Amino acid sequence: MKTNVRIAILTAVLGTFGGVIAFLSSGGTGAGQGTQQARRWESSQQCRDCHQDVYEEWHGSHHQIAFTNPEVRALSDDFRKEECMDCHLPRPLAVTGFGKRTLPRRTHFDEGVSCITCHLAADGGILARNDRPDVPCAPKASPDFFAVEACASCHNQHWTTDQWRASHYPAQGTDCSTCHMPAVERVRKDGSKRQGRGHVFPGAHDAAMLRKAAEFAASRDGNDIVLTVTNVGAGHNLPTEERHRAVDIVYRIVAAEGPGPWQRAWRFRQPYRDEAEPINPGNATAENTQLPAGQSKAIRVPIPAGATAVEARLWYRLTPFCDDADPRSTLLYERRVELP
Repeated sequence: MKTNVRIAILTAVLGTFGGVIAFLSSGGTGAGQGTQQARRWESSQQCRDCHQDVYEEWHGSHHQIAFTNPEVRALSDDFRKEECMDCHLPRPLAVTGFGKRTLPRRTHFDEGVSCITCHLAADGGILARNDRPDVPCAPKASPDFFAVEACASCHNQHWTTDQWRASHYPAQGTDCSTCHMPAVERVRKDGSKRQGRGHVFPGAHDAAMLRKAAEFAASRDGNDIVLTVTNVGAGHNLPTEERHRAVDIVYRIVAAEGPGPWQRAWRFRQPYRDEAEPINPGNATAENTQLPAGQSKAIRVPIPAGATAVEARLWYRLTPFCDDADPRSTLLYERRVELP
């Protein structure tokens, strides 16, 4: 047999073999039918080429660093408290069931709560707000994917979504994504624009977001200074989520000789179950003092003799075991009442 004939036969065989592999890889559908090639979705890196802007928003967010965050690792004893892994390194929500307790995965530790966590369907496809069979990942629309129940899988471990349900926000049509995934306009590679949702997920580490949550007022009423906090913007309790969050009202008396020491007037917080002391004087042990959505709390501070002014501050603390100078404390508001 001539060499050129052998080459032709070998080429034909290899071409047929390659066609079979391509056919099997596409799920058994001919390429001429215009379907997408099957792909195993495992990492957010696979989403990056087509969704660079969304990827960059997510990368560095507290979803992305959910497992690597030093704060989380310290609180979880470096994840020796293994139950913490359920929500800080979760498997796809659609696989375990929206609204159900998540299960931990053992891959892609640096991705925390990833694209795959929220977007991977139980059948291995991709979930989104709209059907897009014309793009590489061919997402299918799913109302469950962006409903509150999807957030509840992790965020109702500390009753945050239950707090939302008890508020006035559901009746208004305001849900988790309204505040934590606000609408954004993105520019495609061809210069056209499209509407989307932000993937930064602002929350307890975002000072602007925290200031939207509460109003803080200080006024004089007779012989008292009244310090009032109102939860005007959080769709849940203030603070919510982890038991180690706290919001503090502090004040100090100013006299002719200068200001006195800062004193705490009130703390909003859900305590740990084994705490022996009440959060504030007058509270019961283990009493939850978080401020529900739409509600106010007013604290009266007697004005001592010789006072010329009262200064007050509202602090948000990522842990109750830190002081004002700690970077884990965020000053939200300052108020001063002059006392003529």
